[in-house]
Amino acid sequence: MTRIITVASGKGGVGKTTIATNLAASMHDFGVRVLLMDTNLTTPNMGFHLGVPLHPKTIHDVLRGEAKIHEAIFIHSTGLHVVPAGISISDLKTTDPSKLSRVVLDLVGDYETIIMDGSAGLGKESIASLEAADDVLIVTNPNIPAVTDALKAIKISEEFGTNVLGVVLNRVTNKKSELSVEDVESLLGYPVVSVIRENPLFHDSLAAKTPLVYYAPSDPEALKIKKLAADIVGINWEPPSYAQRQGFLSKLLNLFR
Repeated sequence: MTRIITVASGKGGVGKTTIATNLAASMHDFGVRVLLMDTNLTTPNMGFHLGVPLHPKTIHDVLRGEAKIHEAIFIHSTGLHVVPAGISISDLKTTDPSKLSRVVLDLVGDYETIIMDGSAGLGKESIASLEAADDVLIVTNPNIPAVTDALKAIKISEEFGTNVLGVVLNRVTNKKSELSVEDVESLLGYPVVSVIRENPLFHDSLAAKTPLVYYAPSDPEALKIKKLAADIVGINWEPPSYAQRQGFLSKLLNLFR
């Protein structure tokens, strides 16, 4: 049975695409048959995160009825299957987001998990990705505007009967002005399932067009995302302890001394 998960935010700039891309890469690393789909039809950028070249067919072509969904699948160098979106302004024309549910149905049985990187905001396309999903993972930042918009995305998901997996609190810096985990859980009514700190390596991995879980696999934030991916798909996996990782690095360095 195929499980469809939408990664949503309600607001742009919270790091939703970063989380979606790294979750899909982690699941693929675990051996899960996973497909990552860009359903941000207005301002897609998932392709930039993965270095996906201009693919002949995109989700826009599929939604316009000009291609089949299997024609739009791109196989990344890591082996991850990806459906990119078109980046041309002309791709916005005659694209009907309401067809997304039917498009996804054509993939049922081919993959164990489909992760849709939903659009920012709460327009028709973001609502379509929430409606098409079995589960939704909410990504937000520890500030009132981001959390308020996340609450709206949650309410829409609840109206559709889409299961809310929880909240990823992203780009945390531990400043006094930030909302705490307890504050966010109280405001949204769902548990914070992962806390991801602001990390310059995310920017470096974006420049390298490689998910952080591949770019810096032992980084604490990469390990947190991998742990979240394992929990979502029901795999018993625990990240190595800090001491274990430091011991390994010390042994590695000693080989070159």
